[in-house]
Amino acid sequence: MESRVIGPGFAVELTGVDIGQDQPDAVWEEIRDLWLANKVMVIRDQRLDDDDMIRFAERFGPTYVYVRDQFNDKDRPQVTLLSNIEEAGRRLGDLGDGEVHWHTDQAYSEEGAFGTILYGVEIPAEGGNTCYCDLAQAHDGLSAELKKRIEGRRQTFSITKAAEVQRIGMPEAQRLAKPPISLPIVRTHPYTGCKVLFISPNHATGIDDMGQDESDALLEELHAHAMSPAYFYRHEWRVGDLVIHDNTSTIHRRDSFPPSQRRMLRRTGFLLPEDARARF
Repeated sequence: MESRVIGPGFAVELTGVDIGQDQPDAVWEEIRDLWLANKVMVIRDQRLDDDDMIRFAERFGPTYVYVRDQFNDKDRPQVTLLSNIEEAGRRLGDLGDGEVHWHTDQAYSEEGAFGTILYGVEIPAEGGNTCYCDLAQAHDGLSAELKKRIEGRRQTFSITKAAEVQRIGMPEAQRLAKPPISLPIVRTHPYTGCKVLFISPNHATGIDDMGQDESDALLEELHAHAMSPAYFYRHEWRVGDLVIHDNTSTIHRRDSFPPSQRRMLRRTGFLLPEDARARF
């Protein structure tokens, strides 16, 4: 098993390990520690089924079922299909072929998604890359003035905002299942102790107890800072790639790709264990 850092101070590539096979506990612990230290981990050349993905996710925390369940696998609802492929006039997966804007998975959820696992099944010849930024480095790089302005501040996230931004339909029951939530702008990673700039432009509706114009301007400044090239890694997918990212300390987006080309990723994720959630 070998690793190398592939992003600017974060994002690591791991080779020489088969996630679908049983491994000694020491190997799983090494993988987990490497992921925590680097926030995004790319594991190449995997051949996995849904049960393999779920077993891997459970090494990190309890799995969950995505609230937009119309694209969840019927037999393994913890797995969501992300695809533009249609069969018999029906879309098989979520998110289509357009750009997916900057966000943190489940930022609007009380439970909070610790990690997301993506597995590349079909990859287009161009586009469809996933881009990441490191929110721990982004926090450390804030000016003293900006750190003071956001000290103790909270912001509100909403699943409805994401539905509007991405122009996706969402049944009322799903909206009601995830009411808006207020969270601190600066949070502490429960395992590494690092301070992170916890943002999600796709979900943020505003900074609490602040006028909308002032809130919009401050969030725009924070978002622009976090997306600096100094904190940026673009993942160009290959078939068989497994990518796991830490939602407590990264933000991501997806490039668009030609609608004539097929793309299929399978996604699962896991929550912070309750004791860790209390520290985040």
